[in-house]
Amino acid sequence: MSKKNTVTFWLVGYTLLMLMVGANIPSPLYSVYQQQWDFSSAILTLIFAVYALVLIPSLLIFGQLSDRIGRKKVLLVGLLISAAGSAIFAFAGSIAWLFIARGLQGLAAGMMSGTATAALVELRPNHRKTASLVASIATAGGTAVGPILGGILAQYGPIPLVLPYIVHLILFIPGFITILMMNETVTSKSTGRWRPQRPSVPSNIRTPFAMGAITAFAAWSVTALFMSLVPSYVSSLMGIHNLAITGGVVFLMLGASAVAQLTFKNLSFRTSMISGLILLIIGLAGILFAVPSQSITLLIISTIITGLGQGLAFMGSMALVNEIAPENRRGDVVSTLYVVIYIGVGLPTIGIGFGAVWIGLYKAIFIFACFIAALSILMSILIAVKMKQRLESPVAG
Repeated sequence: MSKKNTVTFWLVGYTLLMLMVGANIPSPLYSVYQQQWDFSSAILTLIFAVYALVLIPSLLIFGQLSDRIGRKKVLLVGLLISAAGSAIFAFAGSIAWLFIARGLQGLAAGMMSGTATAALVELRPNHRKTASLVASIATAGGTAVGPILGGILAQYGPIPLVLPYIVHLILFIPGFITILMMNETVTSKSTGRWRPQRPSVPSNIRTPFAMGAITAFAAWSVTALFMSLVPSYVSSLMGIHNLAITGGVVFLMLGASAVAQLTFKNLSFRTSMISGLILLIIGLAGILFAVPSQSITLLIISTIITGLGQGLAFMGSMALVNEIAPENRRGDVVSTLYVVIYIGVGLPTIGIGFGAVWIGLYKAIFIFACFIAALSILMSILIAVKMKQRLESPVAG
């Protein structure tokens, strides 16, 4: 691997990290927007949801398109759209602008998530598991850094609803330069007229793909709970309204995720996914007990356990899918995985948000936790029984 490709590899990982940072900077700021413009929790839920609603179809289109026309073009356009989303957030003057900005962020994430992951694997073809690890840490790490960066800058800096986005735009510059100068990683491109196809996974890898995708769904469903509702809960439980602290809860959870991925990167696919799913169950149980007991200590411990579970489950599923994906379909297959992930991000946010109106927030979270626990137990059993010996290789190499 040439020195240029090595530098490009790490900077593409940085670009994916910054994409996720930008998409999550607004998380601790929504309460400020809500107070400023006096909109309901239902509207807040829809602002969260529009991200996934735009992201999912763009994943389906641009994962396939990047297999055809190359990664570089798709990544460049995605970067520009992400920057536009941050700029609109910075100068938003009404609720409508929040929907537009969030939609642009979803479009950019849909264009870049699967495409950047595929590019990382192609830049380091002999170390696919290392590339998968970089992609999963960049995704989880950016999701962790975004809320605490936005919270700190908004709490302690001037112009709190502008500065976080300006900083993000500045941090994006190295990534844009990198993508502009990188060599295309797709060596054989199709010719002729292109039409989007229904997403599909090759029949010979559907069983392991399903195991990886459902595991990732569970991991990111729990992440969505933390991103959308737990900061507000901390604020009401402890009477803390410091944006840096409420954003720090999400950082703690996904920071633990990143630590887990770095520390246990040599676990096998099966061990990583099963361990992660079990830890998710334990962490969610702790969060449920923390609510009636009003224990911030239990909440913190449960948050760390949940983060460790999220990291192991996501790391194993990402590495598995990148390992089994055919070279000429990698962008499509990885994008299909991200579709499942973002369904996991979108549905709980909508379901819990509206469920809270009908039955109360605690009951809505309790039902969600029971569903994830049942799904995790089922998947742990299936993974243990069905996963073949040939997939028992280290997650990172």
